[in-house]
Amino acid sequence: MEEKQFKELSEKLDRLSKLVAAVAIQGKTFREQVQLLSDVGLGPTDIAQIVGKDVNTINVTKSLMKKKK
Repeated sequence: MEEKQFKELSEKLDRLSKLVAAVAIQGKTFREQVQLLSDVGLGPTDIAQIVGKDVNTINVTKSLMKKKK
């Protein structure tokens, strides 16, 4: 596979995974969304893009959730 084809395929898979994640979090509270997306291995930057918040908000939410456990 050529480098250009690999890059295009990678970008499409990235978009597809974000779309699936967006569908999976519908109807959940903000904290549930963050928890679910964290559980599947997404980092704060990716979570922020999916839920439409800034990275700092995601980090604070994760920190507060960690303290509650």
